[in-house]
Amino acid sequence: MALLGVESLVYGVADLDQCTRFYEDFGLELVQRDEHVSRFGVAERSSVILRRHDDPALPPPFLAEPGPREIIWGVDSQESLDAVTAELRRDRPVEIDADGTAHCCDDAGMRIGFRKFLRQPPGTHTPQENNLGAVARWDRHRQWFDRARPKQINHVVFGVPDFDRAVAFYTSRLNFRLTDIMRGFGMFLRCDGRHDHHNLFLFQTPKLLFSHVSFGVETIDELMIGANDMQQRGWASEVGLGRHRISSLVFYYLTSPAGGQTEYSADSDYLTDEWKPRLWDAEFGHYQWLASLKPNTRMSRQGAADFLDGPIPKLADTVRLASGAGSAARGRS
Repeated sequence: MALLGVESLVYGVADLDQCTRFYEDFGLELVQRDEHVSRFGVAERSSVILRRHDDPALPPPFLAEPGPREIIWGVDSQESLDAVTAELRRDRPVEIDADGTAHCCDDAGMRIGFRKFLRQPPGTHTPQENNLGAVARWDRHRQWFDRARPKQINHVVFGVPDFDRAVAFYTSRLNFRLTDIMRGFGMFLRCDGRHDHHNLFLFQTPKLLFSHVSFGVETIDELMIGANDMQQRGWASEVGLGRHRISSLVFYYLTSPAGGQTEYSADSDYLTDEWKPRLWDAEFGHYQWLASLKPNTRMSRQGAADFLDGPIPKLADTVRLASGAGSAARGRS
């Protein structure tokens, strides 16, 4: 079984016109629009689907606030789809609809689905950065963008109350790989058929909530073109521009009328199965820099990450796995 990432996000929204305008402005391609639904396509062949919140075609909400009604994960073949369906039917109902998509709930109460995904990975991009010691661009300008056009859905992020149970579901039942841990806060997970740093991040919260969805663009320049366009079109950002130390992603978050945040991101770390997960202190691992530092933001430029050696720990135990303690071996990040 190989999962290839998020194939579709399905939203129920209060204002279909406003949410449609947001994702058009964001740079997604509108491929279907009528009074009931707006469907957007992404270059990798994934989708964002917006329906009116009272549309009977939608599954019931699992969140108290606006956000996705369902996350559809893409699988690489019919055999994989059959395998994941059989695995999950061992302990929960799984419904199969007319197009073959399997629907169920995960152990956190989120509505999820699985569908064969003929994913088209983004094409090869030639590096254009001129570093002081390595020139990649002679006698030409770097690539210019007229606007941002996201190429793929990188990841989704949710807060879950029963954290350890949720992580165990995705790692033991769906074969997600643990990539990194924020001590006492959350864990980054990667689909077995993808190599970007994470496709799902779960963190501990008192109730189930949706944080954001991340869309990948080619370069930091494309990201900034998108950020500038969204600012000029009147869409707000609470966090603004920055870079995570964990995953290395450059980001720009925007408040979405469909719920949560929608993110442009670029320059992710890419991982293989040889990768060893690390344990990070949140203030060091979360931000490497922010373009606009708010007074209450806590971050550190000094620190280290510890490599995890052994099984996935409970989230509460990650706080005790301090540098050089237990089964964690010291390693500079």
